[in-house]
Amino acid sequence: MIKGIYVHIPFCSLKCPYCDFTSITVDNQNLFKEYIKAVLKELRMYRNWGFNLQTVYFGGGTPSLLPPEMIGEILEGIRNTVKSMPVEVTVEVNPETYRYQQFKRLRESGINRISIGVQTFQDRMLKMLGREHSVKDSLQAIEEAFDAGIGNISVDLIYGIQGQTVREIERDLKILEKLPVKHVSAYMLTAYEGTPLGQLVKEKRYFLPDEETVNEMFLIIDSFLEERGFLRYEISNWAKTNYQCKHNLFYWEREEFLGIGVSAWSFVKSKRFGNIKNLSIYLKRIKENKKPVEFVEFIDADEEKKEKIFLGLRLRKGIELNLVKGKEEFLKRLENEGLVEIRNGRVCLTPKGVLVSNYISAELI
Repeated sequence: MIKGIYVHIPFCSLKCPYCDFTSITVDNQNLFKEYIKAVLKELRMYRNWGFNLQTVYFGGGTPSLLPPEMIGEILEGIRNTVKSMPVEVTVEVNPETYRYQQFKRLRESGINRISIGVQTFQDRMLKMLGREHSVKDSLQAIEEAFDAGIGNISVDLIYGIQGQTVREIERDLKILEKLPVKHVSAYMLTAYEGTPLGQLVKEKRYFLPDEETVNEMFLIIDSFLEERGFLRYEISNWAKTNYQCKHNLFYWEREEFLGIGVSAWSFVKSKRFGNIKNLSIYLKRIKENKKPVEFVEFIDADEEKKEKIFLGLRLRKGIELNLVKGKEEFLKRLENEGLVEIRNGRVCLTPKGVLVSNYISAELI
């Protein structure tokens, strides 16, 4: 049964140099309307599939480039199609786009969780990231979303920016501590191949901090948040009690979800499939009443086991020991080095183990 629906909104006012998601720099209300119709038509192509819908997540791109009424229209279309009311509905928001009235209209349409792309509370670092918003925008967006009645607020932070210091990370956290935030996602800046940032790093025109500094930043973030009641439930995510992102947990726990919109991915009935990345081709396929699927991957038993290990280790609760039989000696060494904890028949990463999670996963797989 499909428990979550992801809606990809590909539009942005500016393409961030580090972003490797499918996005298009445009602000065209007619195109927005055409896209909404296409997304809802795509959803109807799946209406006879089994749904036990619990979450909807609007990601991008910049969903908040759309007026709240358009997001509400999509949500209403989802409810009418699958005949169920999700308990968690998240919209990603850029700090400069929405204010009190927009947040209020979001809440009235059924959105009860927002994720604000703060990235950092240092204007100098925002410029290094090529962001349009200011620290003032971030603070105002968080406060006005809360005032509008949205109590479940998540913020994104980025660490490992060129020139960023450990002290600046600590300042970010002290500012965050005073805000009405229930969830934090903190990601290490990555120079993905094919992005402007990746090219700058390759040409040695942008310098990322060394591994030791980045690791120190993560450990500071982790200990600071945990001491203040934010439990790290996944490698890059911390939440107050009962405020974990239910939708994202479906990804890591391998629950079924449907992605709609250009470039969206789905996992249903042991099959992963991804939509066309080109917006024009996507819209054309929808007009032709064809599902816009471009990539399909069938998950056999061997691949399923690998996914359970890799995705499960991302979670604080870890994986069952019986998934990695024959690796007892390796696990014992990791335990002695303080990289994993083994208890109640499960293996989970310590904060120190998170720093080498890819190595541990690869060895266990």
